[in-house]
Amino acid sequence: MEKLGKKENVLKIICTLLCATVLFCSSFTACAQTDPKKLIQPIQTPTPLSYEAKGNVSILDENFSVGSMPPSGWTLNTTNADGTWEIESTRYHSIPNSASVWRGSDCHGLQNEWLTTPGLNFSKYVNPDHTNKIYMHFWWYTDIYVVQHSLIFVNVSVSTNGGTSWTKIWTTKGQSGFPQYNFSLWNMPIALSDYRNESNVMIGFQFYSNTEEEAIAQYFAIDDILIWTTGPVNFSCDVGGPYKWWWSMQLQYMPIGVRFHGQVSPGFNPFLCHWLWDFGDGTTSQLPLTTWHYYDKTGLYNITLQVTYGKNVSFDNTTLYLFLMPPPDLGVKLKTSFGGLQAEINNPGEYNATNVSWSMKVFLGPLQMREKIVANGNIDDLGNHTTVPIKSNYFFGFGRIHVEIMVTPENIGGIDKHFYAIKIGPIILAFS
Repeated sequence: MEKLGKKENVLKIICTLLCATVLFCSSFTACAQTDPKKLIQPIQTPTPLSYEAKGNVSILDENFSVGSMPPSGWTLNTTNADGTWEIESTRYHSIPNSASVWRGSDCHGLQNEWLTTPGLNFSKYVNPDHTNKIYMHFWWYTDIYVVQHSLIFVNVSVSTNGGTSWTKIWTTKGQSGFPQYNFSLWNMPIALSDYRNESNVMIGFQFYSNTEEEAIAQYFAIDDILIWTTGPVNFSCDVGGPYKWWWSMQLQYMPIGVRFHGQVSPGFNPFLCHWLWDFGDGTTSQLPLTTWHYYDKTGLYNITLQVTYGKNVSFDNTTLYLFLMPPPDLGVKLKTSFGGLQAEINNPGEYNATNVSWSMKVFLGPLQMREKIVANGNIDDLGNHTTVPIKSNYFFGFGRIHVEIMVTPENIGGIDKHFYAIKIGPIILAFS
């Protein structure tokens, strides 16, 4: 078995919108028999949700940042004090903590450890036509052993009667394709709309092990639990992208790394919002608006952004393709013009050039040593196989001039090209 903490570089989409397969197995019955006060019904299949949904209201938002177990208002039911839910400060999705259960060599005896939310009043969020949706997601971290071993179960259940009976709504059992040793939204979100009219909804996170054997790594962690309802809210975020970066540009762009740029709805101060970026490689950031991240491997990454503003919450996702082979050089052409300089920037490659900074310089005088910047600007997005014109205002000069045009995208290589031209009054005759 792999040592706990080892990360496999599994570059797959983490925002899969399918939910857990319906599972009916004797182990659930055994779990119910272990604790008759928690009567577990068959698992429900959640409804998929597009993470492009904007404008939601959070019902519960828990990231364990306070560092107390259980969190305020939550309940911890402990069966095995040597292996129950605890605050984890070394593995987390967002700084500084997560909640985890660990069964290691010093843990003996059965485990049936429940971490339960406070009672939540879903009914107060119901809109007049009772069409609002309610969902939950959480980032989870584990390994194949916990998912496939017949002695280990991690289940999420819901109760509407104070914890007397529970309905299973999610389980790790039988899941495949998730990234081991990496926090993931795999098989999220979970639909809770069937409970929209309930006034005392509790969500229980259960770690169950019916063995007394020692283990090398039976570990599970959760973080950034969010329960939200859809509604007519004018707050939204935009993750930007999709991003396509040439590997080498990570080292040339400052600060070093790929640049991600997000936005929130106009009228909301982005610096008063809580930002949570997930870069798809097991790392996160809480910087607002623009953030940078360096990757150590090429490939396709899923980028997720969640922004909260009070009770308003929004999330968005996109992809980053970090490619190794250099794209073809951009093309620049100086044209004969009247008035100022006129030129064209051409992107002949297959990837968009983003945040393209450009400038025009002329060198005047007999020795052409007098330098003058006559124009500069920025192109947010220069599409593949696209040509964009640029120009300057009129400037004074006469005779032979030397023109330098610099084009610098953030995500692919740039170009610095020199031309000569003849300037006669307002006329500029371009040649190579």
